Amino acid sequence: MSTTTTTHYPLLFTFLDKVEGNDYLAEIRVHGRLLAAEEEDCWWMYGVNPGGLAAKGTSRAEAYGEFRKTLMRVLFDLASEASDFYDFRSSAGRFFEETDAETVAEWEAAREDVRAGKTTIEGMRRESSESYRRIEINLKQTFRATDNVVDPQETVAA
Repeated sequence: MSTTTTTHYPLLFTFLDKVEGNDYLAEIRVHGRLLAAEEEDCWWMYGVNPGGLAAKGTSRAEAYGEFRKTLMRVLFDLASEASDFYDFRSSAGRFFEETDAETVAEWEAAREDVRAGKTTIEGMRRESSESYRRIEINLKQTFRATDNVVDPQETVAA
């Protein structure tokens, strides 16, 4: 019988993207929390904010990319169901705030392990986890090349 060893990491992330809805274009900035779980043969990313999402990959980067795709699929679905921009912004905000108490507790415990020096991810920047987690959704009315941005990398919460 084999035992699976799992190490948890509390991650902070920011996703920047655009979502097309019914007669509108929304600019999305998601400042969220993830619980990364490193198992013997794979990585999992569990959403804390937004909760209720999970993705798997053979590496941390692959699991992170799959989580981002899953999150965008949910936002695209919410946009297609919304009657207008304001309805979309409201439903996306509710979705972001959904959490699961067990995952939140695991994230907090993993953060304490990082603070105590028990776990770390080599080369990953540490950031205070007290930074405000939120979803920002703005109606795009003007379009400029300077609005093009690349997502920042995820950071480990400390």
